[in-house]
Amino acid sequence: MNTSKNCRSNRILKALATAGIAALVSTALPRAAGADSYDFNSGNDNGWQRYSLPAMWAATFAFPDDGMGGKAYRIYAPPTGDDPFGLGNARAGSFLPTVYTGRFYMGADFLAWNANWEQEAGFLFYLQDVGLGTSDGYAATYSSGYKRLYISALNDEQPTTVAEVGNGNLVLDPSRRYRLVASSHDGYTLLFQLFDLAEPNSPVMSAVGMDGSYYSGYCGFLVFEQRYPSATDGAEATFDNYIAKVPADGEMPATVTDLLPPPAGKAREFYPKISVSILDRDTSVDTASIKLFLDGQLIPNSSLTIEPVLVKASNPANMARDFSGATASYNITALLPWGSKHTSAVVFADNTGKSYTNTWTWTSEYPLLPATQSLPTGSLGVRGFDFRTVQSENGGVNLANSLARARLQLAVPPQIPIDRSATGIVQVLAWDKKNDPPNNVPGLCAGSYINIAVECRAYLELKAGTYRFHIISDDRAGLYSGLADTADMLVLWENPDSTANATFEFAVEADGLYPVHLIWEETGGAANLQLFSVNPNDQSETLVNDPSNPAGVIKAWYPLVCYSAESITGPWTVERTASNAVNTVDVTSPDCPSAVVGSMVTGGRFTAPVSTATRFYRIEAPRKVMITKFEKGSTTVQIDYVLE
Repeated sequence: MNTSKNCRSNRILKALATAGIAALVSTALPRAAGADSYDFNSGNDNGWQRYSLPAMWAATFAFPDDGMGGKAYRIYAPPTGDDPFGLGNARAGSFLPTVYTGRFYMGADFLAWNANWEQEAGFLFYLQDVGLGTSDGYAATYSSGYKRLYISALNDEQPTTVAEVGNGNLVLDPSRRYRLVASSHDGYTLLFQLFDLAEPNSPVMSAVGMDGSYYSGYCGFLVFEQRYPSATDGAEATFDNYIAKVPADGEMPATVTDLLPPPAGKAREFYPKISVSILDRDTSVDTASIKLFLDGQLIPNSSLTIEPVLVKASNPANMARDFSGATASYNITALLPWGSKHTSAVVFADNTGKSYTNTWTWTSEYPLLPATQSLPTGSLGVRGFDFRTVQSENGGVNLANSLARARLQLAVPPQIPIDRSATGIVQVLAWDKKNDPPNNVPGLCAGSYINIAVECRAYLELKAGTYRFHIISDDRAGLYSGLADTADMLVLWENPDSTANATFEFAVEADGLYPVHLIWEETGGAANLQLFSVNPNDQSETLVNDPSNPAGVIKAWYPLVCYSAESITGPWTVERTASNAVNTVDVTSPDCPSAVVGSMVTGGRFTAPVSTATRFYRIEAPRKVMITKFEKGSTTVQIDYVLE
């Protein structure tokens, strides 16, 4: 659980507890013997203790079909809204009254969750002193908001991150089925693994932490709301095929924790790295025994990089980051065909001489802009990006720091109240809100604005081949194919954290003009954005569409396109030779009336050669457009238009 709570005292919270709140730990409860196993096919959770908020915020527990002929277990915690009683984040769970001490293993299928909510879902273990505002133990969760796996220590329900992994880019596919596994072989080395059930023996990634705050308690499920307060977002997830047990001595040998590219996943890099991380447990890995294979071929040991340690660099600085184990990696140096499928394998032995093998498959699927989405080079005549900026005061309170929030502001009509808005044309994506115009966020004055969202659109002039871009962003940003958010848009890059200074790569199928759009948002504090292309030969950088036209500049073309057809019903083709003269006006703001904060295209004129056949014309633009005049001369047609 990795978000803030606005709770009253524990005394008040405990007073609100009802019979629906789980009972406290009792030393008379059974300790682990054998294994707890539930498939929920009976359509009930008899024997489980439910953990819930009271009254109208009480959780619901249901048993939907599991898609395999049986039943699953769904836990839903409704949002607490304006939270009149100070209950804090919506949350719910359930656990079995079996106490596990030290060594344990638990697992469950993770079948469904609300991907549109910022929430966490997963396990509780070593759970003690159960109650509102009093629960202690650990949570092992997947965060759909932060796109990470977490292990958190809970003290009176307050979370402290012990371990995390995912770098903000762990986006689970709702169409796939996953399994979560949490375990400890010694009571303080904590392991939380994510598996794709298509590759059930090879973990996608794992959070690994070390903490000794708790050593004994219950195991169970948890859902937890991250976006608090919220009138709409609660927390919910569906689990199945639960098991918890105490493994026998030697039953928890050295194990693989992380694999790259991810099992059943996609390699988005041109030259992906094959990487295997192994954690020592009851036994330890023999680093000299590690062998990696790619598509059945042994990778020479001299080409491997083997480190005699498992490093979890994303863990908090005050927590353990280095663990006993090993990491082996190999950098692929040949460009793999797009869409090609590959099989990797690792073979290693432990200190007892026992050998282990993990095999997994993945697909080379770096971002590829298809030729079918392009216009012919030379079709457009006005350089620049269209921009639309919106800003919300929200009573001086920061909104959610997310691209989802930005999209709500940019929606038409807006789903979040807007206090300022502007639209126009800019030549480069390079701004900082502290700067004076024209280097400030387009459409705004220099200042301390909060809750800004900007969308930019253009056609990039690209040749067939591969590209590397460099983006600097504070707060979040994303670059996508197409001129608008659609179900089939390609994510060229998306910011995993609240700031970024990163490079990314993509490929282009054929020469042409390719539509792209960028979304950027700022919540509070510093705010800037810069987008560069990178020269692969010397790593020099050039602002995309730099109007000084240095060698190698990637040109951006304003998305005003003239199409024609012989019939009103089409098919429509771009008028490649049409010229476009645009009219612009300065954009000002009442916040700084003497400054020009942008330039806006208001209309213009397309001029195209006269056709020998009947032709119909239409114009596509970033805003509503109306043709105001059509004039046919002896050699050309002129089409005047205005933009709303």
